[in-house]
Amino acid sequence: MAHKPSGRTHRVKPDTSLNLTPMIDIISNLMFFLMMFMSVIPVVTIDAPLPKVASTADEVRKAKDDSNKLEVVVTITDKGFAVKSDLGSKSFSAPADDKFPYDDLHKFLVEIHNKKPTSREITLMPSDDVPYEVMINVMDASRDLKKDDQGFQQVPPDIAQKPESEQFNRLFPDVSIGGV
Repeated sequence: MAHKPSGRTHRVKPDTSLNLTPMIDIISNLMFFLMMFMSVIPVVTIDAPLPKVASTADEVRKAKDDSNKLEVVVTITDKGFAVKSDLGSKSFSAPADDKFPYDDLHKFLVEIHNKKPTSREITLMPSDDVPYEVMINVMDASRDLKKDDQGFQQVPPDIAQKPESEQFNRLFPDVSIGGV
C-alpha cells in the first residue's frame, strides 16, 4: 500500500541521546591530577586508638571496675593548660613569649601516674583557637616517660627490637580528644 506524499517525511530526526565522551575525558584528566598531587601531600597519622569493645563477661567486669580508673582531663587554651584529675588539679599558664610549659605539664602528669600506675587514659579538651602543633606537643608530653622520670625502666635487650618494646615506659598512651 502506498503512502500519500504528505505522510512521508524526509527529515532526519535529531539525536537526543546524551553524549558522555566529554564528561569521561574531564574525569580522566581530574583523576590523573588528583593521583599525582596525592603523592606530594604528606599524610600524617596520630596514634589515637578507639575505645575497645568488651566482648566477654570478664572484659565487661573489668570495664565496670572503677577501682583502677583515673580520669585525667587536660583543658588546652591559648593561655595555657589546666589539668583536672581525681588525684589533683593544676594550671599551667603560658608566659608572654607564648612558649607553653610542656615540661611542667609532663612532670605533673608523671606525679599523677605514679599514684595510680595502672591508669592509661587521658582526655584532651582543646579550645577552638588552639593550634594543631600545641595539641600534638601536649600528646607527646602525656604519652611516654622520659629517661629521668620516676618509674622509667630500661627495655630488656631481648625485647628491644620487637614491637612489645613500645609498651615499656608509657605514661598515658590512650589519648582521647573531646569537645571537638
